[in-house]
Amino acid sequence: MQERQISRFDLARYLLSPSLFVMVVLMVVEAMLAAATTWLVINAGRRVAVVGFLLIDLVWILSAQSASYVVGVISWVFAERAGYRGFGRYMLRFARENRGKVKLLNEKPAREQVEPFLTGETFQCFFNVMYELEFALKLFLGLVFNALVLGAEIDASLPFAYVGAFGALLLMQWVLQKPIAHAYLENQRMNNRITAQGYTAWDNIFSGNRYNLRLWLFGFKSRLREGLTAQIRAIVAREGMSAMSGIVSLAIVFATITVVAMHNVGDTALLVGLATTLPRQIEMTYELHLLATGWNDFIAIWTRFGGVAANMQPQPDVDFDRRIKFDKLVLREGEDAHVVSSLGDALRIAQARKTGRINVRGGNGAGKSSLLASLKTEMKKHAYYWPTTDRLSFHFTSGVDPVDVEGDDENEVVVVAESMDKKLGFSSGERQLKSLQEIVECTDADVYLLDEWDANLDATNKAKADALVDELARRARVIEISHRDRAA
Repeated sequence: MQERQISRFDLARYLLSPSLFVMVVLMVVEAMLAAATTWLVINAGRRVAVVGFLLIDLVWILSAQSASYVVGVISWVFAERAGYRGFGRYMLRFARENRGKVKLLNEKPAREQVEPFLTGETFQCFFNVMYELEFALKLFLGLVFNALVLGAEIDASLPFAYVGAFGALLLMQWVLQKPIAHAYLENQRMNNRITAQGYTAWDNIFSGNRYNLRLWLFGFKSRLREGLTAQIRAIVAREGMSAMSGIVSLAIVFATITVVAMHNVGDTALLVGLATTLPRQIEMTYELHLLATGWNDFIAIWTRFGGVAANMQPQPDVDFDRRIKFDKLVLREGEDAHVVSSLGDALRIAQARKTGRINVRGGNGAGKSSLLASLKTEMKKHAYYWPTTDRLSFHFTSGVDPVDVEGDDENEVVVVAESMDKKLGFSSGERQLKSLQEIVECTDADVYLLDEWDANLDATNKAKADALVDELARRARVIEISHRDRAA
């Protein structure tokens, strides 16, 4: 049955949770407290014009704005909880949707495509969505409540000025989106060319060939100049748009303030209110620009989220079984040698008895490992599969990560590779033997599929491992590939 493709909306729904609801409520409270600060500033200014400065006004302003900051910090706690919950639910669904797709273990292109989403990209996407959502919501709520206070306490035209400025900024975004997007894409293309040139550095530098190095340096310098030009154009496009947006929003709001001031020349209290809120209004015009331009950032992140959804259900090559060269394989069981012509034949022989060992023999490239993967796909949970590239979790490796993930100064993810063996303090052979011991002691399957279980083992450990495989074979069926069974 064809699996239903996961959509980005399916994944985004994982963020919906009580934590997200609490975050939104706290952000509303934060915006209301900030707007209350604006109201307190306006009324304090009016009292200064009439009766003089009162210390209690400063206390109230300090209290309201401080409370707003504290609530804002608490809202981030719930934002993080929602982000981690969303990513956790994604990983659980990935495990549920893909359990048993054994053939993908041998699919290097699929692994290279999907693994980045599991090891960092998806985590970043979930939290980038959360951060953009919280940032945009904070700006929006702050603008709405502050504009309402300004409209109620000073002049009703001020909220409409902010609505008009926001509309003008969105219009600018829509009109200029294509040239700005082109500048960004050209910048990305040039940076990719520089990176591609870097991939060939190793060969051209370390080979010691003056001719090739000279050509490489010429190409690198040329691409470096082109990349710098594209980078400058992208920055100018972005910052120019930012400056233009700020100027337009300031012009609209300040024009409205000027008209209000001219129509109320004799109203000292109102003019004082305008003066005291001027810094806040300048800040609000900047927030208008951030809210309008932030939409582009959200679209970019949402697009990356689509990549996460598209790679939720990786599919193995439909021609996977055709890679198995049955005419070059022999399934040896004791003194009997079985020649098979199909996966069905191999499955029938594997299930003919409940115990015993079957050695899969064949030359390199004959498809021995592919045969085990296909058998596991057919047998599902009735078989235990131990692949040759073992990254399985075992109890003795719990708490030890095969890699370290760190952050550099620019918050980029850095993976510091270090072998599991080094971290555990074992040789690769010792770790392999411990894994096999744990398989014997802790698992219970009808069939065991062991791919090169004796790799990296010295003679002593190989004898111990062979005894463990014999122990398995006395209670279950063992289908094995081993170094000693290679075809000559």
